[in-house]
Amino acid sequence: MNNNKITLKIDGMDINAEKGSTILETALSNDIYIPNLCYYPGLKPWGSCRLCVVENDEGRLVTACETTVQDGMNITTENSRINRVRKLSAELLIANHEVDCLTCRKNNNCKLQEVAAYLGINRNDLGSLRRQIMDIPMDDSNPFFDRDLKKCILCGICVRTCSELMAVNAVDFGFRGYQTKITTFGDKPLLDSNCVSCGECMVACPVGALVPKETIKPAREVKTVCPYCGVGCNIYLGVRGDQIISVRGDTENSINKGHLCVKGRFGYEFINHPDRLKKPLIKRNNEFEEVEWDEALDFVAQKLSQYHGDEFASISSARCPNEDNYAVQKFTRVVMGTNNVDNCARSCHAPSVAGLAKIFGSGAMSNSIDEIKDASCLFVIGTNPTSSYPVLGLRIIEAVKNGATLIVADPRNIELCKHADIVLNQIPGTDVALIMGMMKIIVDEDLLDQEFINERSENFENFKKSLQPYDIRTVESITGVGKDLIMEAARTYASIKPASIYTPLELLNIHMGLKMYLHSEISHF
Repeated sequence: MNNNKITLKIDGMDINAEKGSTILETALSNDIYIPNLCYYPGLKPWGSCRLCVVENDEGRLVTACETTVQDGMNITTENSRINRVRKLSAELLIANHEVDCLTCRKNNNCKLQEVAAYLGINRNDLGSLRRQIMDIPMDDSNPFFDRDLKKCILCGICVRTCSELMAVNAVDFGFRGYQTKITTFGDKPLLDSNCVSCGECMVACPVGALVPKETIKPAREVKTVCPYCGVGCNIYLGVRGDQIISVRGDTENSINKGHLCVKGRFGYEFINHPDRLKKPLIKRNNEFEEVEWDEALDFVAQKLSQYHGDEFASISSARCPNEDNYAVQKFTRVVMGTNNVDNCARSCHAPSVAGLAKIFGSGAMSNSIDEIKDASCLFVIGTNPTSSYPVLGLRIIEAVKNGATLIVADPRNIELCKHADIVLNQIPGTDVALIMGMMKIIVDEDLLDQEFINERSENFENFKKSLQPYDIRTVESITGVGKDLIMEAARTYASIKPASIYTPLELLNIHMGLKMYLHSEISHF
């Protein structure tokens, strides 16, 4: 029996639900529509639109997005009383909304439009209401999407998305009364704010207040993986004819859960750029000429046949699929008869692969990205995840919001420093000394996992000897970080489990000692 499951009735139907879920979440997951505007998956309940009211066993109207399910409860989602309240709430929203649906870029994808149709609202219903539409110019400063506050319904989804999911806090409610609007700090255009252009607010916006610059509807979608970094976000490319016109995140994927950064969501226009080559080029008389593929392949084959063995070398790409790289090395070895095959990953990732393989048996992360949120302590050193791997950075911030302790070691005050409990601004190039000093403190104060060391490690005594030159005062003078702060960071990391390390490839090997001898259980990259 699943103790996390309960049973309730919704409109007379027996429904199984997860403990802790809300009535609205339960209804929507069982294909029972309850009108809503301020609800968005992953955000805390808000209850501001009042459209999701339902009737409970006691006959009281409660907001479905804020009320958690209880075993045996009986919920009514539809009757004249409920619809009267919903209709009035919706009419008040529409009355102050710019009603130009046919020319709105959100037409047929607008939740306010959906609610109005469901409740049967027409223009005659709005006649008795005083209309007040603020004359606010459109903010088109952002290069990727426009903000039209005349269409804003003040649901707060963009504010909460920017704060709760992204931790950027670029927008908030401003002014008061009839003048209330969503604004940036100083009421400046988005481009002049700290907005990172991720587009999460645009995706979440239920109306036409936030829309992409281009809103052409795709004819089909192709599922693929974002190529920009190593996180591996799953995406759907919107295709129309032979053009890619949109990108959306895969909400079912456990890595990115629908989230994307600015590069993944908007960085596709180069694909359709007119300067891209459409045919192979062969240089003749010092000028390139377009040729057909058969001619180009014959030309390359003829040229390559003039080289043998070690006269030839191939360089492949880390951006290519495994199958393509396999084909390149097979061609190099079997056809050209040489082992001179290289890849950009050799210079940056090979040392970390070797170090990880030697210490853990595998040259990869020891845990999944989805497990980051379960860490109780996170040590980030020498890397800027929110900039280089924004979606992974979100998982780190999520862990902090779940109560995890964050230690950041970086010469710069990176974005994660705002969320950190301890910040170590070491002098550039002194990461090794900092780590060795932290490990010496942990060893000297016996904060390590001795049982794990005895069972799983080798040459520990040699490792201890290697720490002797790194007394705290020496490390302080090398790194420029105060000794008290170094000691606090070492003790904090050693005393909280499960803990995790996040580091760039070039620093990985030395950090593995810290992870190995503490048996710190969660992930690194």
